[in-house]
Amino acid sequence: MAVKTLKIAVISDLHCHPQKEEYSENNTLLFSDKLRSPTNEHPVENLLEIIDQDKLEVNLVLSPGDFTHRSDKQGFFSGWSYVNEISRALKASDLIATIGNHDIDSRHTFSDYSFDIPKKISQNFPIKKENLNLFWDTGFTFVEEEDFQILVINSTHYHTHYDKNSIENPAVKGKMDLGQIEMIEKYLEANNYSEKIKIALVHHHPIKHSRQDLGEHDFIENGENMLNVLGRYKFDLIIHGHKHDPWLRYFNTESGFALPILSSGSFSATNQISWISKFNYFHIIEFVKKDSTPSNGIIETWTFKNRIGWKKDKEDGFYPYTGFGYQDNIQYIVEKIKSLLNVTPMLKWNVVIESIPELQNLIPDKMEELQSKLEVENIFLNSKIGLKPKHIYYERD
Repeated sequence: MAVKTLKIAVISDLHCHPQKEEYSENNTLLFSDKLRSPTNEHPVENLLEIIDQDKLEVNLVLSPGDFTHRSDKQGFFSGWSYVNEISRALKASDLIATIGNHDIDSRHTFSDYSFDIPKKISQNFPIKKENLNLFWDTGFTFVEEEDFQILVINSTHYHTHYDKNSIENPAVKGKMDLGQIEMIEKYLEANNYSEKIKIALVHHHPIKHSRQDLGEHDFIENGENMLNVLGRYKFDLIIHGHKHDPWLRYFNTESGFALPILSSGSFSATNQISWISKFNYFHIIEFVKKDSTPSNGIIETWTFKNRIGWKKDKEDGFYPYTGFGYQDNIQYIVEKIKSLLNVTPMLKWNVVIESIPELQNLIPDKMEELQSKLEVENIFLNSKIGLKPKHIYYERD
């Protein structure tokens, strides 16, 4: 049996800009002119301490865009520099990014061409030079290595000349042309490596993000068409930014394949804190793919709060421990847990994980469904599954 593994970090929606005198005009905790002490007020400096302390390493860093806020040049340079700094600390072999609506000057505030600033950032932005021409020309590119295939999409490809035609050239909404999707499908047909770990990286959400009253006008036009193509080729994970609301779910494609989709949340923006009580998030995702079967994934998520720093001990908008890949009947796991507790009425959770490793591959909704089913059976945990409980026990009548 061939087994491929991949570990990635996800950093999204930094919204860097210089600090403004007017408090209401500030939209980030990560100012381009921010001092790094105290560290628990600086998302990057504090994360670097954790990376060093916990010896964290990944293979890749992926970033779904919005490095700057409203096309601010200094914010752009700083945002890209911050992500590169984290990537080096994690000993990543590559940093792969795309661009968001704030990274381009679609309203022509600072330039006469929407992509003038991002194209001149250089420093391998947003991907290495060998992939850049295709990315800018067609609105997407593929990064191929022995163990993975990553589709990088520019969902702002049509954000040009907004003032002349705001419908055809939106400043906020993502868009993919059906011709682009056809090109992607033809590429995948010719390069169908079923044994590779397959990831799609995009800024805007490809389907509606229908919660938190965050608005439904800015999802990717023709996004479902794109997902149906990726479903036919069994992509392992879709990663997007933009909404600042972390959410892990499945999308059932026309082929019957359920695509895992991760809305990353924001690394350092602040507007969502007051709007929807979501904070800032940093993810490390570990993929395990056996032969040509879809990957199982384990996600660790740190949450940043100003003057507290990065933590993963509470449910602050997203569980610290989640995953994806297990889509069989939850009752099957319930029965396995019952069998274990028939031998001894209390077990350490890590012992249960060793016997039932698929517990690590549940999305949050399925974790909560499992915990509810267990409680019906008088089986309880000392905390929620997504918080990595210490014990599970059977409470007899």
